[in-house]
Amino acid sequence: MSLYVLYEHATSCLAITHAVQIERHKNIIAGTSEFYNPWQYRILSPLILESIIQLFNKVLPGKYEMLPYLFFKFIQNMLIFYISFYYYKSLQIKNPILIFAGLMLLCFTISNSVFQSDFSFNTYFDIIFYLLAACVILQKKYYWIIPITFLAAANRETSGFIPLMLVVPFILYDRSLLTKDKWIITLSSLAIFAIVFVSIRLYFGFREAEGIHGMRSPLAYLKFNLTFFRMYPQLFGTLGLIPLITLFGFKRLPVMLKSWCLLIVPFWFVIHLAKSTAMESRLFLVPQALIFIPAMLWLIEDFYKNHSPAEAPVRNS
Repeated sequence: MSLYVLYEHATSCLAITHAVQIERHKNIIAGTSEFYNPWQYRILSPLILESIIQLFNKVLPGKYEMLPYLFFKFIQNMLIFYISFYYYKSLQIKNPILIFAGLMLLCFTISNSVFQSDFSFNTYFDIIFYLLAACVILQKKYYWIIPITFLAAANRETSGFIPLMLVVPFILYDRSLLTKDKWIITLSSLAIFAIVFVSIRLYFGFREAEGIHGMRSPLAYLKFNLTFFRMYPQLFGTLGLIPLITLFGFKRLPVMLKSWCLLIVPFWFVIHLAKSTAMESRLFLVPQALIFIPAMLWLIEDFYKNHSPAEAPVRNS
């Protein structure tokens, strides 16, 4: 599955060329990113990629220049599937065939989400950090939220919901379980996120964000996204009808999934429609991987638990 995603993203005719990807990475390392805000501020992925490039240049000097990029992408894919597997298990989805089907669906979802962009390593790290946060919360290893938040904040600004994933379920559904430790972890994580966010911008210097066609205001982005027809089939190709299934079965979902859905999904769609080019449907992979696909799997298993026929009585011979 990881190789298939890599193949689709590396050969897509809709993506930019490998030469442009290499040039964009070099510009970020040099501090001259094409779209300075926010690309220049997403430092984790470029730093890791640059370390891999330097290692490859020492071990395999003069080899195919794109090889470190492909290797990095493959490792990211592996991590997404590996963590998703344990995430589904942590949600008490027990049917192994259903888990495998969920991973396959995630594979095709990711493969079908690229659009006129590079490998966008920061987007897929975003998925990894959200899945990791969900896993440690479900396994009650809450203190791991702090280092996850630190790395996620250095990767992409959209990780700001991660600290709140710990307390929102208890605020919404059972405040008696909202302990002092949970508040300390959440507030510490929010402070770390804010420090990293501000520090990066102070270091590189703040510039106003500017999108394609010179777009700056949320209204300009919103108008562009809603009137660009290709966005709609792209979103359908990435999300399908799975969000509707989540919506219709929302009341039956476990507390954590319901809480994370309310915390993340509405804001995620509003932010990305008003501050990004939503035709790049990969931007919506976080709610798809974290909420929509797991919710559908959970609802399917719950349905068959409640509707399975009773075992026929055994007759005495």
